[in-house]
Amino acid sequence: MGMKKLIVTAVWSVAALIWAGIAIFYFAGEPDKTQWTMVVVAGAVALEVAFWTTAAVLGLTLIESRKAVFRFLTRPFRGNA
Repeated sequence: MGMKKLIVTAVWSVAALIWAGIAIFYFAGEPDKTQWTMVVVAGAVALEVAFWTTAAVLGLTLIESRKAVFRFLTRPFRGNA
């Protein structure tokens, strides 16, 4: 597995584990409104980090793909280099 896939998998696994922990906390801990708000905000931040990390990895992949395409297209014009 490539490094990019590993990073995305790890980030989303952590986010899923955080939300599983939130569900367990809700059913086992009987949180009050303040605790519940703090826990859900923490889960939302974890999801936000996962989304932004995925977007960054996809962006890097797009940049690398464009470089490869431009290298292929400009190869005939560069001579023997």
